[in-house]
Amino acid sequence: MSTEINRRDFLKLIFATASAAAVSGKIALWPTEALSRPIAEPAVLALDDSSYIVDPHFDFCPDLPTFRELYSLEDLKSEQIKEELKDEVWRFEEMLSDPKNWSVTEIDTWLDTQVEMYDMSPWKAAKFTQYAPGIELHNHLGWDAAKELGMAYIEGEMPGHDFVGVRLDSDINEFNPGLAQHGFNLIVSGG
Repeated sequence: MSTEINRRDFLKLIFATASAAAVSGKIALWPTEALSRPIAEPAVLALDDSSYIVDPHFDFCPDLPTFRELYSLEDLKSEQIKEELKDEVWRFEEMLSDPKNWSVTEIDTWLDTQVEMYDMSPWKAAKFTQYAPGIELHNHLGWDAAKELGMAYIEGEMPGHDFVGVRLDSDINEFNPGLAQHGFNLIVSGG
């Protein structure tokens, strides 16, 4: 078992752990012995020029999934794969000898091909961009808490635009303490 962790998984871990607020005593029910534990440095995200929350260390060459991974088909039997892909036949129809009666062996090569960004919905593709941590943060907080902190979930800034991201519409000096109050060991630096 590998103990290596990529940045995306690290940020997911941070979102799911107790924050500096908890170990600094701001949470009344926190165990007294936990107060002496060292506080981990917070993860840092940033705001871009348009106030979207981004990963400042994003690798612009992400490892995109294969079609098999994208559709979560890894451990399924052939008949299950066929059922899952029944509405997606148009994606691989040219590979089939008979599109109405096809077999999974005809598309094995396609299933193991890495997808392109345009093969995914805007929301799924956003998970492989610098905007993913902002989206994950919004998802972990929930709609009400995110709105309370001044986060706006944006899908398509303008007609025909496939952009998905989370914009911060509040003061960053109020936002970061709000994150700590919600249990995140995370800060967002100004853009």
